[in-house]
Amino acid sequence: MEKYKLEFMNYFNNNNKDECVNFTLNGIINNFFTIPQLYEDILTPALYSIDECPENDQDCIWQEHVKTSIVKTVIECVYPEIIKQKKEIKQLGIKVVLACPEQEYHEVGLRMISDFFTLNGYESVYIGSNTPRDQVSLAIEKETPKYAAISVTDYYLLFETQKLIKEIRRKSKDSIKIILGGSAFQKNMNSFNLIGGDIYLKSYGDIVKLKEDDLNEISI
Repeated sequence: MEKYKLEFMNYFNNNNKDECVNFTLNGIINNFFTIPQLYEDILTPALYSIDECPENDQDCIWQEHVKTSIVKTVIECVYPEIIKQKKEIKQLGIKVVLACPEQEYHEVGLRMISDFFTLNGYESVYIGSNTPRDQVSLAIEKETPKYAAISVTDYYLLFETQKLIKEIRRKSKDSIKIILGGSAFQKNMNSFNLIGGDIYLKSYGDIVKLKEDDLNEISI
């Protein structure tokens, strides 16, 4: 995968959206790499490469926005393949609502996780970034999912996330399981338990394992 990552990064570092899209679609169509490999081994390192802005780099913020936009475009362009693969996957009949807490605008990682759930037979209800607590609760009340997945990048939003979790549990009477992910927890795993998480996910493999557990539960 290293050669594919390097080729993508060559286009990515030059803000060449067209070539980034062409490269990834060609790779998927020709089975050079899978969608999970694309997301985890190519797009995620690309995002991490723009994660922090040096104080002396005046171009960093607008460059970050351009590059984030490129990754979002790539993901959307890959979605027709998600639809195609979904038709070949046995559906579990299990819903997952995915959202970010209020003021959290980093949603690309959550968008990838949404597709990972879809590729494993879950019904993904993707809400996205900066979602008010009452709206997440309304979505859960209407959709009645087994899981609520919350992604947090900025660690200073952990308190807001805790309030969101309390609201979800109050409305769902503790019948829902809370999945947490994002770099805010990677830097401080103690916060995972403190704010009320049930399951921590960071990779495609974690979702595959969750599916195995759900299948075992269904078969009992």
